[in-house]
Amino acid sequence: FTSVMIDASVKPFAENVAITKKVVEAAHAVGVSVEAELGTIGANDSYGESGASVIIHTKPEDAVEFVKQTGVDSLAIAIGTFHGLYPAGMKPELKLELLKEIKALLPMPLVLHGGSNNPDTEIGIAARTGINKINISSDIKVAYHSKMREVLGDDPKLREPLMIQPPCVAAMNEVAAHKITLFGADGKAGLYR
Repeated sequence: FTSVMIDASVKPFAENVAITKKVVEAAHAVGVSVEAELGTIGANDSYGESGASVIIHTKPEDAVEFVKQTGVDSLAIAIGTFHGLYPAGMKPELKLELLKEIKALLPMPLVLHGGSNNPDTEIGIAARTGINKINISSDIKVAYHSKMREVLGDDPKLREPLMIQPPCVAAMNEVAAHKITLFGADGKAGLYR
């Protein structure tokens, strides 16, 4: 692995710092970068990753101190996202002004956990404002499994994976391509090393 992620965000600040610092020391000793999380991400459903029942947004001054004390390479910040999918009727609202404040103080890669099912407009702004990595696994999984349900619904006797998988993968790829463009990352594969 070239990177690891440590999430001690539900712990008190000092404990999060202590745990993260140990991970950073061990990872950096072998040339591995570290992503950590400060603030909490909510949980919308019981199918995906767990999240906090109480959302604690990342405070800009805490973010600066956290990075200074731990030496992390990238920081996942809490600006109002949730893991999983939002229930019907719930309108997510990212705290984009908070993102701007944090980015102004921390010129380093920032990460957004719980990026799925958020409005394209807000996620696009977040990507252009300073978020460098956005986790969208629920969006990808929903595209895949929705297409699978459709394919199997069209022919309940279908059981051949070579007939089921290709349209599911195509649906997943379509969502991934849309997100890559939305995040401003299209055409940048050559920058990966």
